[in-house]
Amino acid sequence: MATRANQTTSPATEAGGAGPSTSVPAFARGSSGPSLGSAPLRLRGGRGPWTWMVSAAKLGCRNGQIVPLPVPAWHAPGISANIKGDRGAGFIGQLGKLGYVEIPHNFAPDSACFDSDRAGAEHSTYLQRWVGVDIEGRPAVRWSDAWERPMQLGHIVQWERDEVGRDAFLVRALMEVVNRGQPLSGAQVKLATQPLISRIHAEANRATERSRLIIMQCARHLPTEHIPTSVHQILKRQEIDLPDLTQ
Repeated sequence: MATRANQTTSPATEAGGAGPSTSVPAFARGSSGPSLGSAPLRLRGGRGPWTWMVSAAKLGCRNGQIVPLPVPAWHAPGISANIKGDRGAGFIGQLGKLGYVEIPHNFAPDSACFDSDRAGAEHSTYLQRWVGVDIEGRPAVRWSDAWERPMQLGHIVQWERDEVGRDAFLVRALMEVVNRGQPLSGAQVKLATQPLISRIHAEANRATERSRLIIMQCARHLPTEHIPTSVHQILKRQEIDLPDLTQ
């Protein structure tokens, strides 16, 4: 399980931008990130901030639970009907017509993130802005989700990830924002689990050691309560014990 640590930021609204919103992040100066030594944080640029969009029908399984598979609605002008200054409204609107729902940028500030939570985050409860320099030493900015953080040692930068915290946030968004407190429907469970179940059945017919490993990997991600009898039978034939799947 990933370790957890708090991230701090400095408030400063982007020049010419609007103030804080319950829907989109305030573009503030971000953290320079944890670093061992005095070297500035080395970053690669990206497309900038985004809004996570989730759908009741775009689901998967990870580490024994059903999670939404979020789509980033980038805020950059010129992408999917975005115009300058609208902070992704064009892209968000297009995905909304396809049945996606945006996760508000002030959603669930008490969500676990490394060893703290996102209460008081300046930009968004699920986005983090990092500032540093690129490979040429020029100023650079990179946005990540809040459950990623750079750790630098000299010129080497590695990104830590709190996958447990991230998945917990996404599951909460699915249940509260998309399903509005209602349990997952049978159709949602099938959409999430069927790809893994089908893969397990396909690999069971090959009877190789590689297939056995793939079956173990797939079964590990399925929620225990949604493993069908046919998969239990395959696991038994392959001498795979369910308790082993959580190790």
